[in-house]
Amino acid sequence: MSRLALLEEGAAKFLAPDPQIYRDPTKAPVFYNRLMERNRTTSVAILSAYAERRGGDLDVCEPLSATGIRGIRYALETKAVGKLILNDISKIAYELIIKNLEINGIKADVYNDDANILLRRLEKKCDVVDIDPFGSPAPYLESAFVALRDGGLLCVTATDIAVLVGRYRDKALRRYGVFLRKLPFYVEVGLRVLLGYIARVAAASDFAIRPLIAYWERHYFRSCVEVVEGARDAADSLRNLGYLLYSRGYRRTSKYAAEGAVGPLWLSELGDAEFLSSAASGAPGDVADFFELLSAEYAVERPWYYLYHEFGDLELSLEEVIRALRGRGIYAAPTHMSPQGLKAEADYGELRLLLRFR
Repeated sequence: MSRLALLEEGAAKFLAPDPQIYRDPTKAPVFYNRLMERNRTTSVAILSAYAERRGGDLDVCEPLSATGIRGIRYALETKAVGKLILNDISKIAYELIIKNLEINGIKADVYNDDANILLRRLEKKCDVVDIDPFGSPAPYLESAFVALRDGGLLCVTATDIAVLVGRYRDKALRRYGVFLRKLPFYVEVGLRVLLGYIARVAAASDFAIRPLIAYWERHYFRSCVEVVEGARDAADSLRNLGYLLYSRGYRRTSKYAAEGAVGPLWLSELGDAEFLSSAASGAPGDVADFFELLSAEYAVERPWYYLYHEFGDLELSLEEVIRALRGRGIYAAPTHMSPQGLKAEADYGELRLLLRFR
C-alpha cells in the first residue's frame, strides 16, 4: 500500500495512511483518525489502573484494530498485557498491523477475520475486549460477552451520537431498543442509552456490568465497564435500568415505561469516582485533570445535569452557582458534558428555589 506515513503517538511509531493525503479518514484504505489520540491515551491510563486492581498479564483483544495503534500502545505503555490479540477483516489492515508490530518490537496474535467470528472463537479467553468501531458498537457486543472472562473489562466507543441522543428516533429504537426524544441534557441521555444497552446485552449472557468510566468527547461516547458473571448479578444489574419523564425542566425517573417516557436507560453511576482518582495518579497531565473532573462529577449520585440558563438570569458565573449550592449544603460539581452545565444533589424545583433566594 502506497501513501503511508511514519507517525508517532504515545510511545509508538507506526505506519498509517498519510493524514495529509487522506484528510477524511473514512476514505483511506485503512482507518486512522488522529483526533482519537486522546481517546487512546485515556484508554491506556484506564487499562493501567484496571491492571493494578486485577493484576497484570491480561489477555487483551482488539477485534477492530485497523492500524493496530491502540493495541500496540497498550503493550508498550502499560504493564497489563500478557497476550495481545489484534484483528481486522481488511487484508490491507491485517498486513499493516504486522508491519507496525515489527516496527515496535511487539508480539501479538494477529487475525484477518470477521470480528464477531473471532470473538466467539475466543470464548472465555479474554480479560479485556476493546470495541472501537466506526459507528455503532451494537453489532459486536453480544460476541464480546462470549469472549470475556468473569471480572473482565469491556471498553466500547460509539460514534453514532446522533442516534444515541435522539435525533433519529426510529433508528434508536431499531438499533438500541429505546424510545428517545431530543432533550436539553441530551449528552447524558446518550451515555445512559449506551450503558443501558450494554447492561441488557450483558444480562442476556448472565453478566452484570459495573461502569468504571463513561464520557463524551467531540464526536463519540466512550465507556469501560467491569463485567461480573452470574445470573443473580445480572438480574441485579438490570435493576439499574429505568425511564426518564421530562417536563419544563423537571426530570423524574421511573422503573416503568409511561407515555412520553425516554428509555430504558442506565440510571445508576456513570463511573467509579474512586477508581478514576486512582487512575489519575498515573495518567499524563491533561488526562489526569480530566479524570479528576469526572471523579468530582461521578460523586453526584443523582442522574442528569442542569444547564445554567435553566434557572433564569442569575447574574452569577457557573463557579459562583456551584459555590452557592455547596454553601447551602448541596453538593454540586461541573460536568464535562457541557461548559454551561452542573450536576447537583437536588432536583430542579429545589435548585430553582435555592438560587432564586440565595
